[in-house]
Amino acid sequence: MTVHLHPATLVPDRQAFTDSDLRAVEQFSQLVSSQLDILAQGPERQRLIDLATRALHQARASLGAPPPRAPLQLPVSKLKVSDVIGQGWVELSQASLYRAVESQRFYCVTPKGRSIGKEFPAWQFVQPVPELIAPVLAILAGQPSSDIHAFWVSRVDEFNELSPAELLAGKSFETRAEIHPSQQALLDLPANERLRKVLAVAKWQHGGMADIVG
Repeated sequence: MTVHLHPATLVPDRQAFTDSDLRAVEQFSQLVSSQLDILAQGPERQRLIDLATRALHQARASLGAPPPRAPLQLPVSKLKVSDVIGQGWVELSQASLYRAVESQRFYCVTPKGRSIGKEFPAWQFVQPVPELIAPVLAILAGQPSSDIHAFWVSRVDEFNELSPAELLAGKSFETRAEIHPSQQALLDLPANERLRKVLAVAKWQHGGMADIVG
């Protein structure tokens, strides 16, 4: 008698993976991503990085590893490019992410005290920011990266002391202990209305802003 096995008995269902399994996958993914720059050398460097990045994304997806959860508040941290990709904030290679910066889809800054190396403020990857930020960055193009970041994280009188980043995202920074009802009313506005207000401030740039909250 021939025994026929259903494919499901050969390939474990995603539900068979525990939370511990998924955490291990995520930790391994981040470890590999952080080492790509060191391991990949020579003329094929970028191609190898792109291939490894795509493989990591495919592995995480096949095992059911979830993407980063959208936080309730905006993070104030800055991430290395390998962390942005390794933690799944964007489905891009390093080269594609830097091209996105060149086309004003995201922005990066140079760490204090260093002349080289780039970091990406994490708040810009929280939804719905990636869908809204490009036209504002286009207005700010040509400004030093430090000034662009200061624009985003500085409080604005017209926004009831919210920063442009908070208004665009509809969320407060994690460094805010509480939100006044007048501020919450602005955060609750439709996305297109919030974008319109931020664009208006960007056009006169960040004159008069102070008291950085990020």
